[in-house]
Amino acid sequence: MSCGIPKPGPSEPFTLVPVRRAEVPVWFHVYCTKNHPTQSDTFSRGWGDTRFAPVSTETGSPVHTYYAASTAEGAYMESVLHEIPLSPPGQLDVSELQYYHLAQVQLPDPIDCVSFHTPYLPALGLTRAQLIDSLPACYEETRPWAEAAYRQRPGAQGIAYGSRRDDAARCLMLFGQRLPDPPLAVLQSESLAVSPRREEVLTFIRRLKIREI
Repeated sequence: MSCGIPKPGPSEPFTLVPVRRAEVPVWFHVYCTKNHPTQSDTFSRGWGDTRFAPVSTETGSPVHTYYAASTAEGAYMESVLHEIPLSPPGQLDVSELQYYHLAQVQLPDPIDCVSFHTPYLPALGLTRAQLIDSLPACYEETRPWAEAAYRQRPGAQGIAYGSRRDDAARCLMLFGQRLPDPPLAVLQSESLAVSPRREEVLTFIRRLKIREI
């Protein structure tokens, strides 16, 4: 069943905005080692099933993608807690934390991103409800917009948008092929199963009334 999200045209008026280090000195990235041997600087190369990825280049090869959030809580909400309902609160299997790690990274300064923030969506004939706040069942209709942004704006190094799960957090999806080598600097990487990050996550889920199992 269609979610009613229009398809992008061949020449959309995407807006490029610079994301500067002065705005967000450190970004947070949660990665999971359960299904792939990922590390703190691993870009996805065609695997996964997210709102904006996987997408492909004009030649059909996968765009290398990497998600980051402006806060640790935003990163938790977009990864570990992404599928857990908040009303009524769901439950978290705490043993799963053994597979999750939080990386703090610094990005090139600046990076140019296609903005999917609210002010720039009307020009695309879209609303935040369609592109950002829609449910996972709509990913087949949201991903083409990320792919069009990559293909139609050769200067774009990523996509910038506001988190669906935590509206206090800014999010980025980076395009690995458009970034310098190395694409980012990893400042620190910590397991979510080990103090102090474990306590931070548990404190957060208790505040959200999510049940621990």
